[in-house]
Amino acid sequence: MPRRLNISSVKGRMPVRYRLHPLSRLPFLAISISVAAWCLWVLFNRISSETPTFFRILPLVVLYIAMDTAVRHLTNLNSVIFAPECLWLRFILRPSIAIPYERIKGMEFRKSITYYVFLKYTDARGRDRVFKTNASFPKMLEIMYNIADLCPQIQMNDELAKLVQVMQRIKDSEQSESV
Repeated sequence: MPRRLNISSVKGRMPVRYRLHPLSRLPFLAISISVAAWCLWVLFNRISSETPTFFRILPLVVLYIAMDTAVRHLTNLNSVIFAPECLWLRFILRPSIAIPYERIKGMEFRKSITYYVFLKYTDARGRDRVFKTNASFPKMLEIMYNIADLCPQIQMNDELAKLVQVMQRIKDSEQSESV
């Protein structure tokens, strides 16, 4: 027997929230902040005029990488909320983005080193915008399926359109079997 597709529609049960669990983000933030603090301590307490140039530059490079990691964890997508009136994209340190379903124009699933989801929409000022996020966000297939389901006007690239059609076919067959 084939495995069940564990994708549910959000129609009729909104608001629905998908989020990255805080405990999955917290250890990486703690590590990057502690590495940054250690680098600052090394820079101010262990570096002297006799220290070789390589050992002067190395803590700066490590500090840059640690701070970049911390900022990425604090500004990446934290939750996706399907509300009756719009799609909410929420972050920890960035302002939330509310996108009415009728303003969502397109969605793409592309690979460039890693897989990304691109969501094209028109903001409140009428400007075209593109939101890009990693496809590794929890339940991303279900999120893409629900965006395509709630936005009939959406344009998708061929691979994503085929994926959504297959998911819809499987969902329809599962519903007909349960009846």
